[in-house]
Amino acid sequence: MANSFQDCVILFGDSLTERQDVPQALFERMCQAYARKLDILNRGFGGYTSTGALPLFDEIFAQKGKDAPRVRLVTLWFGTNDSVHFPNPRATHPTQFKNNYKIILDHLTSPESPFSISQTPVHILLITPPPPYLPQVPLPAKWVRSEERSLEFVNVVRDLGKEYKTKETGTWTIEVLDLWKAMEFKAGGLGDGLAPFFHDGCHMTPEGYGVLWEEYRKIVSGPWQGHGLDWEDENDLPMRVPSVRTIDHTRPDSVLELLGLPSYR
Repeated sequence: MANSFQDCVILFGDSLTERQDVPQALFERMCQAYARKLDILNRGFGGYTSTGALPLFDEIFAQKGKDAPRVRLVTLWFGTNDSVHFPNPRATHPTQFKNNYKIILDHLTSPESPFSISQTPVHILLITPPPPYLPQVPLPAKWVRSEERSLEFVNVVRDLGKEYKTKETGTWTIEVLDLWKAMEFKAGGLGDGLAPFFHDGCHMTPEGYGVLWEEYRKIVSGPWQGHGLDWEDENDLPMRVPSVRTIDHTRPDSVLELLGLPSYR
């Protein structure tokens, strides 16, 4: 077992979160940005829906009373698999999707939650599904997705962000990263301008993740400015272990005097 040495980030989602075979995907960008600052825990599960992932919450997040790293940020990014058409077995009704998200959000925020994350300040990032680019979707799967149905799930995420925003207590905060809106804007609409963002109409290219990261940066430097998530600002988020240039090499133990402790949670 390892000691709880750094605060961590939990990325909870489907294959768009899990992907490590695409350069500059979310996990890689997070690891690069928060090296020596925060531990990044990838809890993305390819092919999973919010319904399928819900039972895993108890396995991923620590119960109250257990020794575990503090979680500074949770990204929640489902919907791409939920939004396939019936009778596909993964298809989810938007109401069920909303209920699944509310269960997760209540676990993260409610004082009555059995999970320790509800006892410490945490930032919650809801990421909308991206728009599908149907011309790239290979046969015979083209019928599985549509813009209209995908948008229903995007709107659920948007609405939940607004709802929970009114419940913020100061010990937790929530933001929506509207990836659909950002991609639509970058592409000049929902047409062929989306092509560079995907390689199969669903899974994203480095360019697609670049749009995601640009939007995340806006949130960190905007509503979450000063919240201990800005990896470029040492005052906001110092390195946990100091630069080798700053320690006294005649006293190796001096490194312990310089361990970074963030001023914000």
